[in-house]
Amino acid sequence: MFETSRDIRPYLARQILRATLYGSWLFGLFPFTVDSRKRICQLRRSCGLIVYGLVANYIHLFILIRLAFEFKKQKLEAFVRSPVLEIINIIIALINTLSGILIHFMNFWGSRKVEEICNKLLTLEYQDFKSLNGRNCPNFSCFLIQKFLTKLGQLLSFFTLIYAIPGNEYPLHLVLLSFLMGVTLNLNTMHYHIGVLLIYRYIWLLNGQLKVLVSQLKRNPGADFTSIHQLLSLYNRLLELYKKLAIAYQYQVILLITSQLAGNIVVIYFLIVYGISMHNFSVFLVVFPQSLLINIWDFWLFITVCDLTEKAGDETAIILKIFSYLEHRDDRLETSVNEFAWLCSHRKFRFQLCGLFCINYKMGFKMIITTFLYLVYLVQFDYMNL
Repeated sequence: MFETSRDIRPYLARQILRATLYGSWLFGLFPFTVDSRKRICQLRRSCGLIVYGLVANYIHLFILIRLAFEFKKQKLEAFVRSPVLEIINIIIALINTLSGILIHFMNFWGSRKVEEICNKLLTLEYQDFKSLNGRNCPNFSCFLIQKFLTKLGQLLSFFTLIYAIPGNEYPLHLVLLSFLMGVTLNLNTMHYHIGVLLIYRYIWLLNGQLKVLVSQLKRNPGADFTSIHQLLSLYNRLLELYKKLAIAYQYQVILLITSQLAGNIVVIYFLIVYGISMHNFSVFLVVFPQSLLINIWDFWLFITVCDLTEKAGDETAIILKIFSYLEHRDDRLETSVNEFAWLCSHRKFRFQLCGLFCINYKMGFKMIITTFLYLVYLVQFDYMNL
């Protein structure tokens, strides 16, 4: 049974990658065509796809905003009980709409950077790591599948929340347009998540090659070690690529994390108002903790992937220390290892946002704690209405 599970994960990961690619083309989020005339397939920006993406997504947003204003007069019972909840809900809706507008603009504005990143990833996949493509990286498949499942869970939670809240009578076409907006934002999230995972996979493969080289030199001190120069070059290229990936998607990440954490606040606040203030102990209340858990799981997956990539880079430095224990070391090997170790110690795989903070476990805990502190402040502020 466990062998079957291991075999099916890479297959599912490939299908998710295909679904993300075709979905991004369909919604105008990936304005590139494949140029297969070269030895290694490369991507090229398509003016037609760029125009299609901008026009289709902005028309979609315009229609959604217009319909939302038409039905804004509808007021839930929870909003009557707690005006603060209504204000928070409106603010978060504005944040989500603004995020959609800016993210679609950035897809156009930063398309040249994304094109460069994708082409370098393709070169790594089909040239530098071509001989190692058969190796299965368990964490790559596992985290990609988990991310896809959380995105499906968020979309299902959206429908459940819409139809489970008492008095919520939004028309079907408005719900479907909001759902499509959620799909486009989730696809954007998948883009940088896949980019980070691919770079992690290449570091994992590179570490594997370093371990093989150490084993060979232990058995035979006179073995060829020139491959370490190639590995050093690859490591340096991966560092540059990771930095470019963080710069290309830093504003999208900030907007999506902000809207996600703010959404967690309003979900908990809905639960407090319905469950504690209104004493509405019905089955539909289960929807709120379910949605909250899925959002936290999705948020923590990205934190985990960034932290995992950073630790994979740290593991490279640990593997390099093993070279110092080898007997009969060559001076050229020692020079190469020292240069490699210096690079590992001075440059790290850190997903840094706007040069201010890095995405890792420590920062993830701080974000979650800050979210709950804001919730406590709001409850204290609106205590008399609860």
